[in-house]
Amino acid sequence: MRLIFTTTLLCLSCAVFAQQPDYAALNHAIADFDKALESRDSLALKWLLNDKISYGHSNGWIENKKEVIADLFNGKLVYKKIVATKPEVSTSGNVAAARSIADIDAALDGKMMSFKLKVLQVWTWDDGHWTLFARQSVPVSKEK
Repeated sequence: MRLIFTTTLLCLSCAVFAQQPDYAALNHAIADFDKALESRDSLALKWLLNDKISYGHSNGWIENKKEVIADLFNGKLVYKKIVATKPEVSTSGNVAAARSIADIDAALDGKMMSFKLKVLQVWTWDDGHWTLFARQSVPVSKEK
């Protein structure tokens, strides 16, 4: 009886610990997201983007998951280069906020543009991996 109880307790504790967020994996997810944007990797984006994502661009344009992937796939928005500072990350349970500054070269409808943006990403720990739940960027102010 004691063996059954101990085995059951061990299995339950393993299941509980398996659900804890892997904070070390968060920086990898952030880097993988930028790489997926640059390479237009729709499979990676489907994995990394939360189904309920609110993806805000610096011009006020807001997209959902389907729109982000479609615009990359059809070439409406093509990220040529993304260079971001190491994100400042804060966490609370299954949620993480990551702030960084990014230099981005992109083509929108074939027109090349360069941006220096402040980026806020909100990540959630879902089903054993991090997904991007919200993102908002704003232009870095030019100093006067």
